[in-house]
Amino acid sequence: GGGLDLAPDALIQKQQKQKPNNQPGPICSSQHLFFLWSKGSLTGDHTYTLRLITLQTPLKKTKALIGEMGMTFSSAYVPSALCCPSRASILTGKYPHNHYVVNNTLEGNCSSISWQKIQEPNTFPAILRSKCGYQTFFAGKYLNEYGAPDAGGLEHVPLGWSYWYALEKNSKYYNYTLSINGKARKHGENYSVDYLTDVLANVSLDFLGYKSNSEPFFMMISTPAPHSPWTAAPQYQKAFQNVFAPRNKNFNIHGMNKHWLIRQAKTPMTNSSIQFLDNAFRKRWQTLLSVDDLVEKLVKRLEFTGELDNTYIFYTSDNGYHTGQFSLPIDKRQLYEFDIKVPLLVRGPGIKPNQTSKMLVANIDLGPTILDIAGYDVNKTQMDGMSFLPILVSISPSINPEYRFDPRLMFSSHGSVRTRRFSKHPL
Repeated sequence: GGGLDLAPDALIQKQQKQKPNNQPGPICSSQHLFFLWSKGSLTGDHTYTLRLITLQTPLKKTKALIGEMGMTFSSAYVPSALCCPSRASILTGKYPHNHYVVNNTLEGNCSSISWQKIQEPNTFPAILRSKCGYQTFFAGKYLNEYGAPDAGGLEHVPLGWSYWYALEKNSKYYNYTLSINGKARKHGENYSVDYLTDVLANVSLDFLGYKSNSEPFFMMISTPAPHSPWTAAPQYQKAFQNVFAPRNKNFNIHGMNKHWLIRQAKTPMTNSSIQFLDNAFRKRWQTLLSVDDLVEKLVKRLEFTGELDNTYIFYTSDNGYHTGQFSLPIDKRQLYEFDIKVPLLVRGPGIKPNQTSKMLVANIDLGPTILDIAGYDVNKTQMDGMSFLPILVSISPSINPEYRFDPRLMFSSHGSVRTRRFSKHPL
């Protein structure tokens, strides 16, 4: 299920007709690139990334096929722990105050006309396409307001994408609409053909079958899982019955001397609230089992075609998540470790297996790193981040950046600073 409506040649012709600027540029590098991000980190436990390589995890295959074959970053952060601003930072390599996406609404510049005109032409995938000759493929959730009628609807295909398979608006697993290079396709609630994570896996496998072998490729796959409504595949709905939200040191305690919003949480939580948290945590893990299957299918396909050894693979998330930390109900948005810390695993040519880096990195560094791999001079961009490719290939083991977390969210103004040694919150 989930095959394309149009033949590959027709897709290319349709895309080029819609967006003449999507013509490929000269090839800079022959390295292939595969970028996978799930929607929100697994836990409110700030040691999540270490859990991924040591303890029980719903991403066992991801751990084995990416983490154990490359590098795990134990200090990866996002400047804004909210969907659209964080996604915009990944795409542009900029802090929120420079790409101006401040929340998940059109008014907050989430997939707005202004975003489309000013930021989309300068995203790293657009540069890969126009300057480096990459075939570029997107599948999954783009930005929360993508497809809004007031912002071009599903006919809008962002600059830089050769193949576009994007979800309308926010996360769903069934009963959703996709844009296939500007053409709407509705899906229902039949697991075998409609379950979104599996559809994304299938269309991605399709791409690996029909792509050109004469150009390098970049794939970006963005699964809504483990975002609510936490609908697991039928075969996984009974998994992890003995798994609970982490009882770490800040679970179910009052956030005294914290930001004013943190202090509003009711402490201690009721038993029913804790049961809800545990159930939500469990369901999130269940949805990620299908993401784990997706990773395995794609890595195995790359191995079968002989392209795996020439492919860099990134796995990360757009934000963390809290489940009872400082007695907060499930959500993100806060500038504490549990919401701004994310997993980051990378494998690829020149990266030694089974490495863990404590180096401080952020999502604004992902675009510069990928462009660096592709052979493009990052200094030609307006990106705030820096390439961590030297860390990946062990050329420069000590880079000491400082990151500012300044989300400017819907309801309050607050910020923080994070360095390798220190964190300071609030500003």
